[in-house]
Amino acid sequence: MARWGHDVATLAETAVATQTSEPRSLSLKWLWNALAHGYIWIWLAIFALPFAATLMYSLRTPDGVWTLSAYEYVMGSFKDNLLLSFETTIVTIIINLLISIPAAFAIVRFPIPGKSFVLSALNLSLYTPAAVMGISLVIAFSFLYRIPQTMTSLIAAYVVGTFPLMLVPIIVALRDLPRVFEEAARTLGATRMQTFWRIELPLLGPGISAGILLTFVIVFNEFLVTLFIAGPGTTTAALRVYTLTRTSGIQPSTAALATTMQGVSFLVVLFFFHFFGSRYLKGTYLI
Repeated sequence: MARWGHDVATLAETAVATQTSEPRSLSLKWLWNALAHGYIWIWLAIFALPFAATLMYSLRTPDGVWTLSAYEYVMGSFKDNLLLSFETTIVTIIINLLISIPAAFAIVRFPIPGKSFVLSALNLSLYTPAAVMGISLVIAFSFLYRIPQTMTSLIAAYVVGTFPLMLVPIIVALRDLPRVFEEAARTLGATRMQTFWRIELPLLGPGISAGILLTFVIVFNEFLVTLFIAGPGTTTAALRVYTLTRTSGIQPSTAALATTMQGVSFLVVLFFFHFFGSRYLKGTYLI
C-alpha cells in the first residue's frame, strides 16, 4: 500500500508539472509566432512603402487637393502605350516558348558536345548590363541584320534579352521529369507527338508557367533596352514613364502612369499564383 501511495503521489506531481509547463510552452510558442508575423509585416511595409507613396502622390494636386484627375491622363493617350507593352510582351512570350521548349529537349535529352558551354552562351544576356545589351543590339540590328526601329526590332530585342528566363525553368522541370512517364505512354501505343502533347508538356507546367511569369514581368517593365531600340512610333508604357520623368519631372500624372503599371504587374502576379500556383506549386516552398 505504501508503494502504491508513493506511485500515486509521483503521478500527481508529474501531472501538476505538465500542467504548469503547458501554459508556459504555449505562451512561448505564441510569442515566437507573433514575432515572426511582426517581422514579416514590418519588412512588407518597408518594401511596399515606395509603391504606396507613388499612389498617394498621384492622388494629390500640387495644391494638396485629393483628386483622380491625374488618372484621366492614363485613360487618354497612355492607353496606346499600355497596349503596345501588352502586345510586345505577349508576342515575346509566344516566341520564347516556341524556341525554348525544343531547345530544352535538345539540351536535356540529347548528347550535345560542349553542352555546358552552349548553355552558358545562351544565358549570356543575363550577365550583360542592360546598357551594353542595348548598344550591342543597336549595332547588330542596324549594320548586321538591317532591322528598322519598329515593333519588330523591339520584339527581337526582348526575345534576345529574356530567352534564358524561359529556357532555364523549362530545363529544370525537364530534368526533374522521370522518363518512366514517356516510356509508359510509348508502351501503351502512344506516338512520339501524342506522348509530347498529352504527357510531357502538361508535366512541364511548373517550368513553363514560371518562364511565362518571369518574361512578362521583365518585358512589360523594361525601358533601358527599349530606350536604345525603340523608334518614334514604338514608345512602351515603361519608356513613356521614364521620358516624362526626365522631361517634366515627377508630376501627379506621371505618378498615375507609374501606379497603373504597378497595378497591372501586381494583378498579373496575383493571377499567376491563383490559377497556376495552386495547380503547379501546391506543396512546394512557395505555397
